Amino acid sequence: MSDLKYKGIYLIQEKGCLNPFSGAFQHISMGVEQLSKHFELSLYLGNTKIDLKNIKSTNSKEKKTTSSVVKNWVYGTSKDLFLLLNNLKTIPSLIRLYKSSKIQFVYERASYLNFSGLIAAKICGISHYYEANGLQFESRKKYYKSYFYLFAKYLEKISYKKSTHTFFVGSYGDFWKISKSNWTNVENGIEIQNILEQKKCESDTKIIDICFVGRFMKHQKLDVLVTGLKEFKNTSSLRVNLIGTGLEDIEQNINNLGINVINHGFVNRNDIIPLLSNFPIAIIGGSPEFQSCMKLFDYGAAGCAVIAPRIHNLELWFADDILFFEGSSIDFALKLDTLIKDFDLINLYGKKLQKKILNHFTWDKIFYSKALIMESKIKL
Repeated sequence: MSDLKYKGIYLIQEKGCLNPFSGAFQHISMGVEQLSKHFELSLYLGNTKIDLKNIKSTNSKEKKTTSSVVKNWVYGTSKDLFLLLNNLKTIPSLIRLYKSSKIQFVYERASYLNFSGLIAAKICGISHYYEANGLQFESRKKYYKSYFYLFAKYLEKISYKKSTHTFFVGSYGDFWKISKSNWTNVENGIEIQNILEQKKCESDTKIIDICFVGRFMKHQKLDVLVTGLKEFKNTSSLRVNLIGTGLEDIEQNINNLGINVINHGFVNRNDIIPLLSNFPIAIIGGSPEFQSCMKLFDYGAAGCAVIAPRIHNLELWFADDILFFEGSSIDFALKLDTLIKDFDLINLYGKKLQKKILNHFTWDKIFYSKALIMESKIKL
């Protein structure tokens, strides 16, 4: 890295990313902290400067999300057009911000149909970097239908091509397959101080604790967990630990199988990894093909052996560090049975994953790699 600290803005365009209990907020917090080691960096929501510490202090309770009724095509298309035009109106104010701040770059978290940060950077002749987490054009499908869908997909891909460099969180770069070499797949990470010494599973252990962290969401495929547990005859050897919100029905379903289950409910982020360190096996039931699984880094930091579905993103980064199942509840049950009968295998997978995360996926290492790419491409 150069001794000269370039000046830039970390730009957020969606207020929803600032929910302190979200994965987005965690990633942004780490991004600001780590990139500030290499650059002179200010955080903005649109054209308003913000301080994450103030947001943390004013949001002390978990915010609950509610599902929305999917709206019709006319409503959705109109909403998309209005959103795009409204976002474009912010370009002049961003140009004034960039010029008055005398910055060399913008690091922007990609958001749906919002290209103002990129366009303003192009007009000002400064470098622009996207942090893209997820498929923005897909994100609105659960709320409303729109004839704008394919055009939104096209615009999203073009924006990544036009950016100086795009960092795809997970492996979404492999989805887009952009021919221009201005993108990199990156992963989420963990604070190095949160990585705990692995508690080994001993041969005299009578009950094996398995755990799951997360909210109840369709892509988690928790039905695989419940259905897979039906395959076990010696249910007294298992105890299931659920950590997160909306898991009451899953708790009841597991209870109905005669398996001991503890629903820990919502657990503060600072307490999750110490809690997980008591459970030798951790579960990922399902995940979108290219998406990063943030819970995996908590599992690894705690020294858990992880059973997860064989999806592109997990195989890309952790091919030898996770015990994969092929997606079905039957294969999940087989893999779980394999682990609980072999304490050495539990300890081996826990140790391998923890070592991989320590060596490659701490936040300082992840953002140092980003900073090197950014510095090499900054336009002076």
